[in-house]
This record gives sequence, C-alpha cells and structure tokens, in this order.
Amino acid sequence: MVYYKKKGFPGLKDIVLCKVKKILPHSVFVELLEYDNLEGMIHISELSKRWTKNINEIVSLNSVIVCRVENINESKGYIDLSKKRVTSGEEKSKKDEAQKENHVEKIIEHVLKKNGISLKDFYEKQGYALLEEYGSLQSFYESCLEDSGLLEDLNFSKKIINELKESFDAIVQKSRITEKKIIKFYANGENGLDNLKKFAKELVDFKQDDIVAGIKYLNSPEYLVSINSSTYKKAGTFFENLLKRAGELSQKYGVTLVQ
Repeated sequence: MVYYKKKGFPGLKDIVLCKVKKILPHSVFVELLEYDNLEGMIHISELSKRWTKNINEIVSLNSVIVCRVENINESKGYIDLSKKRVTSGEEKSKKDEAQKENHVEKIIEHVLKKNGISLKDFYEKQGYALLEEYGSLQSFYESCLEDSGLLEDLNFSKKIINELKESFDAIVQKSRITEKKIIKFYANGENGLDNLKKFAKELVDFKQDDIVAGIKYLNSPEYLVSINSSTYKKAGTFFENLLKRAGELSQKYGVTLVQ
C-alpha cells in the first residue's frame, strides 16, 4: 500500500480496501488500508452470499479484501462493512486502482531516493498538496501525460524533473490500457442497412491523439467499442467525443442511437 493515508472517515457505500486483523466466530475485524488508523467490522452474514458456519473458509488472517461501507458511527468510531455486497467488477476496479497508485508512488520514490529525498519529505513538502488538488497520484500522473509542463511546477531540480519525465514515459510504454464500452444504434427503412454500414464506417474512422479504437458488432442493436489508450482518462474522453460524433452522423444517415 501507498505511504499516505486519508484523513477522516469514508462515505456510505464507498468501496474500500481492507486487511483482515482478527477473526471471531461471528465477525471479522479489519483495518481500512487507505485510511489513517481506522478499523471496521464485518458480520458473518455480510461476508458471503453463500451460507457458511466457518468464517475461515471465506477469509484468512492478514488477507486483503474489498468491502462496501454500510454504516458509520463517527462518535464511537464504528464502521460496519459488507464483503458480499461488492460486485466482482467493483472488486477488480478497486484492486486495479490500488495497484496503479502504488506503482506511481514507487516510481516517484525510486527517482527521489536516488537524489537523496525521502518519501516522507516528498509528501510533507509537495505530495499532500498534489493529492488535495488531483485526488490521487495516478490522476496527477495521467494529467502529466497530457501536459508534461505540470512536472515543471514541482519544487525539484531540473535533473529530478527530467528523471520523473523519463520514468513516467516508461510507464506509458509498458502500461497502455484497453477500455471496452457498449454503444447501441440501429437503422430502419428501405436503405437502413446501407445507411448503417456508412454510419459505422465513418464512426470507425474517428481518430484522436494516439488512441486506437475499433467497433465490433455484437447483437442488434449492440456494438462493442474497444479503445486502446495510454490512460483511462484519455479513453473516457475519447468515448465521450465518439458519442458526440455518433450523434452528428446519426442525423446524416438516419440512424437511431439508443441511450
């Protein structure tokens, strides 16, 4: 996990990363890894959708699990959590998010350590301010990919700035991502099929930056859009722009978009 911890409490229904600290006959106590000195409790009924009388069949001591916040009593410091209410997609997304955040921090730590700067000093002097502005190191990293000048604003030597740029560029080469989205459209009428083909061809030709995208027919009216990009943020922006372009082309070819 990353060096920094969030202050205060999570929000209701937030998805949080937890480490199992104590297992009792009817409950599990966990540490909320992203937060400063917070613990939560999972009742046996909230551990799994399948019935079990042995908690150890579901979780083990020191294992890292993903939970959803169900209830908070800040005055008493109680946090009730649920593991069974977390979807597989939410679990994967949370673990991926934590892995990416840790990776970016390790890159920064490596560069700074070579130059005699500790991670603690980084956070106290600049890191916490970055987190307040960008929300996460991953978000700061993605912003730097779009505008490398942001690194120049950091209070580091030119040597460190250049090393960070090189390290961030190396991440890009190793970690391009693919996002998959569903878009729905259809065309009716005598020339519906021909118009649909023309519509799809122009939509596929839509380009932006270094993004590579493709559209595959699934089952009317669903089409799968695959977006290969350097960041999730860029992929999201591309998909939004693709939808705008689809709206323009739908009027041109008489195609109906399904929201």
